[in-house]
Order: sequence, then structure tokens, then C-alpha cells
Amino acid sequence: MIRHGEHVLGNVICGTTDPELTHRGWKQMSDRCRKLADSGLKWDVCLTSPRKRCARFARSLSKSMGIDCHARDEFAEVDFGRWEAMTFEEIHDRYPGQWQSWMSNPEHAAPHGGERYGDFLRRIAEALDSLLDEYSGRQMVLFAHGGVIRALLLRTLQLHPAALPRFTIPHACHSRIRAYHRQGEPDWLCLEQHNSSGT
Repeated sequence: MIRHGEHVLGNVICGTTDPELTHRGWKQMSDRCRKLADSGLKWDVCLTSPRKRCARFARSLSKSMGIDCHARDEFAEVDFGRWEAMTFEEIHDRYPGQWQSWMSNPEHAAPHGGERYGDFLRRIAEALDSLLDEYSGRQMVLFAHGGVIRALLLRTLQLHPAALPRFTIPHACHSRIRAYHRQGEPDWLCLEQHNSSGT
């Protein structure tokens, strides 16, 4: 899993908002993937969020590597409703306490009018199950968003949603999950690396 690089809107929340990457953001992604390739890591298929801050780089990389690239709508970032294009500071000032309440109570209605957090987590979990079934035994790379990657980490480690802020997901952050396929039983997931960039 690799998070997209820096985008042109800077330090604001982007879910359905879809900015372009900056030149620096594109370089962050290129440098990260080059280092991973130099370390011997190879992928059989590329998956990406449909948002252009992920998809444009993913398509460029997959073309250069000669592998298939598939945009998957289910890996789009959560819809932040009224919080879109706001900074964390603005959200905390304008809607005090709502951010933590949203994550701590995933079955409650979304206070921002966007996507319920529990619905988002289920969407990501179902998307992961679908990928593991469809691409069993293959090495996948997924270009996605901070929220999506956190949701995948929560699923892998079987943590409560309130643990989400405990994961740092910087731009171009790389993490790796290994799936062990067991006949007649659910796949067993193991977090092998997180934030291997060390940033």
C-alpha cells in the first residue's frame, strides 16, 4: 500500500475533493517506488483509488512496468461532507469534539453529513476481501489515501476504530500486508511493514 504524494491544496482534508499532485508529490511517489524496486520488490498487478492524486501516478507506473492497472471505486477516500477542504485545526475550532466522536462511534450518523465511518470501514474491508479472492497468490500494489490505508491496518490488526489516529501515514508512505490463504478458513493477515520510508 502506498499513499499518494503531496497535492496542490496543501494541508487540508480531501475525500471527494480531488486535487492534482504537486511536482514534489509526484517526485515523492517516484522516489518511493524506485527504492522499493531497487530493494527487489516486484508487483504483478497495480490497483488504485479512482481519485487522480492516486490514479495518474499509478497508471504511469504500471505502464512503465508492463503490468495491469485497475482503478477501484471502493478504495476512494471517505466522503468528509462539510469537512472537505478544511484543515484539522479548522474542524476542531468549528466543530469541537466531532472528529473523535465520529471515529469512536462508527455506527452513528456522520456529524459532517458525509459518509458514516462504520460504512466506510465496511466498504474497505469488503474491498480487501474481494482483492484477496480475485488476486490470490499475486503480489499487488495499491495506491490509496491515508484514511483507506488506516482502515486496512485496522482490519489487519483487528483494532477498534478509535485506534485510527495512532497510525502516521505520511505522503508516499509504504506499508505491506501479507495474506496467508487457508483452505476452508478466512485468510490470515499479517502486517509486515509500516511506513518503511521512515519519514
